Amino acid sequence: MSATIFFEGGGEKGATQSKLREGLSKYCAKLRPSSSRLRIVAGGGREQTFDKFRRAAEGGHDGELAVLLVDSEGPVTANTPAEHLRLNGGWDFTALLNNRVFLMVQTMEARFLADRDALSAFYDGGFLPNALPGSVTNVEIVRKEDIEPALKNATRKTKTKGEYHKIDHGSALLALIDPLKVGAASPHAASFNQFLRGL
Repeated sequence: MSATIFFEGGGEKGATQSKLREGLSKYCAKLRPSSSRLRIVAGGGREQTFDKFRRAAEGGHDGELAVLLVDSEGPVTANTPAEHLRLNGGWDFTALLNNRVFLMVQTMEARFLADRDALSAFYDGGFLPNALPGSVTNVEIVRKEDIEPALKNATRKTKTKGEYHKIDHGSALLALIDPLKVGAASPHAASFNQFLRGL
């Protein structure tokens, strides 16, 4: 079975999308069988990503999956990711049968909070883990608007990397974090991890 993951982020430029694609590819490679065929598309903006996913899902063939991976943008109370996105964005999945939908709750950076050892190793001195919100056992409850400012605060005194930067640092951190730690701290990440293992 082959799958294409349409992943929110990367901005409008090919170079930044390439960095993000590489980061998620390395994350996925820790979980998926080497024989599986997996393609990753950094879709840019949220609506752009959904449009790319929708076109692929509508034109899909047997044995090919279109996979959507986007931020939840807030707490999730719906029973499924697709229902959450319908209620909070008006996205319609009813005709998109050959697909999977996953959420990063509440945003991609929440995953980093689950593996503070990886953050500490990446920032190599001066990193302040106690400045991060929430706990490593439940990252989904941390509000989206609190995460990036907290990452910037925790990294502002680091020796070589400096303050957290979403594209440059986020892409590298995606490649470094431990999917098992992330899955233990986020049920939605655990669901995505399980999907990857099953490919």
